[in-house]
Amino acid sequence: MLDNDYLYHCRGCEKPDKDNQRVSPISYHMWARADAYGIYTGLYCDKCYDDKEKYTYRKDNYYDPAYAGERMNPDE
Repeated sequence: MLDNDYLYHCRGCEKPDKDNQRVSPISYHMWARADAYGIYTGLYCDKCYDDKEKYTYRKDNYYDPAYAGERMNPDE
């Protein structure tokens, strides 16, 4: 259950952030997380960020066929 006395909560465990009450913009918060391409995914505490069950976003780079090795067609 969310504690309404605090502005920011972890999306994984709903723990309130008691230290940082006014951070603007939200992307500067210490719990702000992003995937491999910098897309904002939410506020997650360190414990939930390391848990693969709670933080389901990818942390590594996505597959890009341009970097998959030799190609059949040469670059022109």
